[in-house]
Amino acid sequence: MSSVTIVRTRRHQAGLPSLSPLSRAIIVACLSIGAVGLGGTAYAQQARPADTSPQMYKIAAGTLDQALNAFGAQAGILIWIDATRTQGKTSAGLNGQYGVEGGLAALLAGSGLQAVKSEKGGYVLQDASSSPTSNGTLPTVEVSAAADSGENNAYRTRSMNLGALGAGSLRNTPYTVDVVTRELIENKQAHSLSDAVKGDAGIASGSNYTNGTGDVLLIRGTLLSYRNNYKLDGMDLIGFLGAPQLPVEVMENIEVLKGAGGFLYGFGTPGGIVSLSLKRPTDAPVRMLNTQITDSGKVLVHGDLGGRLGEDGRFGYRINLINEQGNTYVKDGGKIDRQTASLAFDWRLTRDVVLSVDALHQERRVDAVYYQLVPNASGAVSNAISAPPAAVDGSKRLASPFAYSQVRSTSLGTSLSWQFAPEWNAKVSYRKWDQDMQSDHSFLYANAAGTYSEMQISLPSQVRSEQTQAMVTGSFGGDFLRNDVTLGVSYSGIYAQESNDFKSAVLGTGVLGTNTNYANPGLSTVWTGGGWRFPEQQKSAFISDIAHFGSQVDLIGGLRHSSFRSTTYDKGAVTPTLALVYRPVNWLSTYASYVEALEQGSVAPTGTINANEVFAPLKSKQTEIGVKAELENWSGSAALFRMNQALTYITSGGVYTQDGQARYQGLELSSKLRLDRRWNILASAVFLDARNTRTSGGTLDGKRTPGASRQQYSLYSEYSLADMPATFTGGVRYVSARALDTANNWELPGYTVWDLGARYVTHLGQTKTTLRLNLDNVANKAYWLMAGSNRLIQGAPRTVSLSAQFDF
Repeated sequence: MSSVTIVRTRRHQAGLPSLSPLSRAIIVACLSIGAVGLGGTAYAQQARPADTSPQMYKIAAGTLDQALNAFGAQAGILIWIDATRTQGKTSAGLNGQYGVEGGLAALLAGSGLQAVKSEKGGYVLQDASSSPTSNGTLPTVEVSAAADSGENNAYRTRSMNLGALGAGSLRNTPYTVDVVTRELIENKQAHSLSDAVKGDAGIASGSNYTNGTGDVLLIRGTLLSYRNNYKLDGMDLIGFLGAPQLPVEVMENIEVLKGAGGFLYGFGTPGGIVSLSLKRPTDAPVRMLNTQITDSGKVLVHGDLGGRLGEDGRFGYRINLINEQGNTYVKDGGKIDRQTASLAFDWRLTRDVVLSVDALHQERRVDAVYYQLVPNASGAVSNAISAPPAAVDGSKRLASPFAYSQVRSTSLGTSLSWQFAPEWNAKVSYRKWDQDMQSDHSFLYANAAGTYSEMQISLPSQVRSEQTQAMVTGSFGGDFLRNDVTLGVSYSGIYAQESNDFKSAVLGTGVLGTNTNYANPGLSTVWTGGGWRFPEQQKSAFISDIAHFGSQVDLIGGLRHSSFRSTTYDKGAVTPTLALVYRPVNWLSTYASYVEALEQGSVAPTGTINANEVFAPLKSKQTEIGVKAELENWSGSAALFRMNQALTYITSGGVYTQDGQARYQGLELSSKLRLDRRWNILASAVFLDARNTRTSGGTLDGKRTPGASRQQYSLYSEYSLADMPATFTGGVRYVSARALDTANNWELPGYTVWDLGARYVTHLGQTKTTLRLNLDNVANKAYWLMAGSNRLIQGAPRTVSLSAQFDF
């Protein structure tokens, strides 16, 4: 070849010799307890075949060399380039999910070139009309943006977006991160965040999609803030009386950052960030129809349509429509009525400039719901916490059938991306979020014997938020020292209000689980306005640098200056991050990181004496050390972490207070393993010590933090039959006992929940058809979910879901 260049990659990978399934399982177990020396340097020079499982790519249009360079970095492969072949050629880029060969084929479309596997490892470019040469053999090329599944490789992905650090490799990220893929969401038939993430031991649910008013999540024992910790494509989604209620069916994946994300995303509690990625146009056409029915009689229909139009496919579209109606698993009154629509478009204005626009709208009403159950001694209306009642089967209605939650939400977003130089990109993004809630929901107060009182509250609320963010990312330097830099600014405006027409009534008393029927007091209020009572402004500027010293060492540094202004305070702070990543061998990364976050002040919840009181923001800190491994058929990670957060709780007098700190420290383990072509295993565990410190007078120091369990485990497995296209699945999750109150006088017992499932893939004519059957909570275990120090919600009962998905 006249001029050969090796495309730069951010990682050069090596492999292990072929191992038996038992040996691989033993290696995963060893990794989980920190055996970082696995394999030794003897394997470092052996080229590992690229993992061809699909993953998400977002590569801007530009020169062909530039696009191949970005692809090689994200896919972890070498691409050998003959400069005389690529000179003057361009690529339309990638935006979607591809395998390695499919991604290369899409990047090379229209260039007259093809990618051929090389004997040297990686891929070499040849003329498309050429036959395979001695450099390699021509692979079977299939664009798989919509159809291929990551399930054949344990639902693994290799990259994700990390706020101020931009897109990056999961293995070389100095934090604990994970991605819930679209395939896993579909195969679990998940319709809520709680459903989608329940296979991750680091995440616990504090509420659910049906019994309560919306999803509430805890990461590493820390309750996520519904005001700052949920994102759509990395941009703010603000809740007011609860977490934003988002339809996971229209999402491509769910990206989870565990731990403090202040530098990466700005304001937020240090537990973590959950960012959902909206489905967007793909180069391969998408034509999907999914129908589902549950044993309670709930029916869902979901259509997904996408593709590209125009010259060179410059215009892309993706449309999702959902209708869900029927009886929920809450018997004698539980109903749901939900309509969802999402639209996403992009337009390649030039080879370097891409404009994207999207919209998401949802209207959702659920009947027979309650906001929370407060355990107390009397069973009357009181927030003085006492021993909890026995868990009640999730199918048992506790709230009156006329109690309901009705939410209308809309998100509008747009972005303009400009690849203004071969390795430099500028992007401006904007997102607007509106959520209106009209609810007559119940508060329940129950004693240990199960005697309870039901109070209904009617309080319409609205929240509006908008965020604008501008970022510039780029790379410079040589082979020994190379820098990836990010600079950006962000502005957010948040406005929330409640109606002046607030109504409440105590409906009566009864015994939990007996379906007591009270007279409907007809509280429903009419919106009377009231002005924006909680206006807030958040501004930040950030800069980061990832310095790559050769192929083994990365030094990461970043600063974010944030300011927060409301009607009660105006505060600013600088929150840094510093991390070191070291790769002793090419498939293994070790790291240490330090992060600070400016945490928005808590808001006293409804039902407390000082309801809606807003506390001043505080700074939280986190340190973490860990190890991550990534080989062809398995990946694993282990992390030791310590995090400090402001302690909030409700006093015996019913006053919500912010006093002292909650210290969370522990060990988190996870692994995704493909034992062979038919057997996948996803496993994770968290061992957590969460304690109160620095409280007034020290009386609560050393006590366990409410809601945080000492241990959580999760295991999910799939096995596909060899002689037919059928797959059987099984999962189990365990949550240990949790302290109920700040003084640790009472606790909630732990619980174990088992799930089973099966799916069968066939063809009806030319239409790929996937049948799925899921049986969740097989043993019909009754248990309490918990968020914070006084909020209990029934766990979901045994539920059967049957669906048929058609890919045309």
